Amino acid sequence: MSSHNEVVRESFTTQAKAFASNPWVTNEERIRRLVASARLKGNERVLDIATGPGYIAEAFAKAAREVIGVDLTAAMLAIGEERTKQNGVANVSFRIGDAQNLPFEEGQFDVAVSRLALHHMQEPGRVVREMARVCRRGGTILIEDIYASEHPERAKYQDHWENLRDPSHVRVLPMSEHLRLFREAGLETDAVKTFDDLCPEVERWLATTKAPAERADEVRRLLEEDREHDLSGTQPFHDANGKLHFHARTAIFTGRKFR
Repeated sequence: MSSHNEVVRESFTTQAKAFASNPWVTNEERIRRLVASARLKGNERVLDIATGPGYIAEAFAKAAREVIGVDLTAAMLAIGEERTKQNGVANVSFRIGDAQNLPFEEGQFDVAVSRLALHHMQEPGRVVREMARVCRRGGTILIEDIYASEHPERAKYQDHWENLRDPSHVRVLPMSEHLRLFREAGLETDAVKTFDDLCPEVERWLATTKAPAERADEVRRLLEEDREHDLSGTQPFHDANGKLHFHARTAIFTGRKFR
């Protein structure tokens, strides 16, 4: 396992319970719209990559024949396993797996999906290629993730405060790079849907990763500068109660394996 994978596993082991209860993870409307993007008929075999606490895997299991969720972090998978067992969802299973080296043969799945994970990957292009590899011809690849500014200096500013908050963060990709990765993986991009309704409250967002006080203070400072001078495109703002938020702009990219 790579050194960065160890960082990811350590980070998400630490934040597993807090992460699994956060509204940007559990929001049912956002989950429904991702599942809807797959246009399932009910007989599909689905692979959920970097499944975390398994909310996406569980939602797909209610609309597909079978779902397997893979993740690096055992603590996350344990949450998903316990919840789906309690909910009586029998057609979903979980296993340890690296998104950059999936433990499956070619063409085994009808759908491969990943949500809010690509920015944690050192080789996002390899992840997309792996998703395409394990899908059959005509299969669907769905990626939902935050996206960055097309201007490198603005994207870099966002990455700086993201990484201070969570060392497992690597890089938020601009939309053009997501599309390039799909093309290079041999996928036809069928749809791109963007959203600006994910606005984490900064204090809860910081608490999720248990960011050390010094790093948390620097994140707050950077976000306040961003709010005043529009430095990243995430447009931080204070709500009516004075709490700081930012726009974690997200997109759902739908691709099709055509060969």
